[in-house]
Amino acid sequence: MKKLIAIIGLLSLIGCVEAAEAVQPTLYEQALATSTRPAADKDVDFRRHPEKVLAFFQVQPGQRVLDLFSGGGYYTELASIVVGEQGRVDAHNNNAYIHYIGADKLLKRYEKNRLSNVSQLHQEGNDLDLCEACYDRVLMILTYHDLFYVDEKSGWPAIDAQLLLSKVRRALKPDGLVGIIDHNAVAGATVDTAQTLHRIDPQIIKDGMTQWGFSLQAEADFLANPADSGELPMWDESVRGHTNRAVLLFGLNHSQ
Repeated sequence: MKKLIAIIGLLSLIGCVEAAEAVQPTLYEQALATSTRPAADKDVDFRRHPEKVLAFFQVQPGQRVLDLFSGGGYYTELASIVVGEQGRVDAHNNNAYIHYIGADKLLKRYEKNRLSNVSQLHQEGNDLDLCEACYDRVLMILTYHDLFYVDEKSGWPAIDAQLLLSKVRRALKPDGLVGIIDHNAVAGATVDTAQTLHRIDPQIIKDGMTQWGFSLQAEADFLANPADSGELPMWDESVRGHTNRAVLLFGLNHSQ
């Protein structure tokens, strides 16, 4: 009887250990919980679902990541935490983005080497100078449509999308991946919506990436919002922060 009780007790203990392991936070959930992250970043986690994004894009410790048109650095910081001390993150911005975000705001994120594995890369899109076959991941978060946007008065010149993406292609390692998120335009919309609404039809992204040497690996719908018609500018207060978004993952097409 004592032996039976002992066996039951051992099984119960194993069950408790397995249950505890099952609820352990993932690598990405741990990154979100990092105490040094800015409060403003944490305030928007609930709608951006970065733990799902980083998992879907397969960002891992030790990788080198390029955050292309990184803006204020929300994903730069998360990627920095995930890749860890053995990894690197290059945070790219052009002059217009720096002006839009504010140099002081950017300085606050990067001041005193608080993200020691991050380097800032300030270059215009057409002048992008990247290392060759060096990146495990390239992130384009809400920025692919900007390749087709022009605002000379605000310092945003026309970008040669094919040229830029050819540079990204050369900068990827053979097994590297490009993760893209963008505001959806209505299906069949022309690329002009990038200029008028800061949106793009996901099919345009797929077609362009395929044409320029990439292969669609996967897509996800965890940032979908069927209530967003795709007909309003992404900054409209009724949809701002909650637009219907495509989540796409591309690898290199080695046959091209």
